[in-house]
Amino acid sequence: MGRPMDRPISPDMDSQARWRLAGDGWSLRCPDGSVVPLTRTERVVLERLLLTPGQLVTREALADAFTDGDFDSHRLDSLVYRLRRKVADGCGVHLPLDAIHGEGYMLDAMR
Repeated sequence: MGRPMDRPISPDMDSQARWRLAGDGWSLRCPDGSVVPLTRTERVVLERLLLTPGQLVTREALADAFTDGDFDSHRLDSLVYRLRRKVADGCGVHLPLDAIHGEGYMLDAMR
């Protein structure tokens, strides 16, 4: 069963969240309403980040979300780089995804 259209995936996220998964989760809805399609890996990482908006998600937790436990730091960094660029190109604004040096990432869906 899919999620309702444009509904934030975290039950405690305010319905006014600026960044959210759209439709069945295969695209990201930007603050201006534009939509960026996602790959499977991008979707998995964004779902994990949106479950705890504004909170640190460790690098290991993100890598575990899209790998079989074989953590590759470079693969995660590359994914985040490509995702940021894709969103900036598709929405014209930067994804509020902050790197916490040596720890992980944090997404502020309200920014």
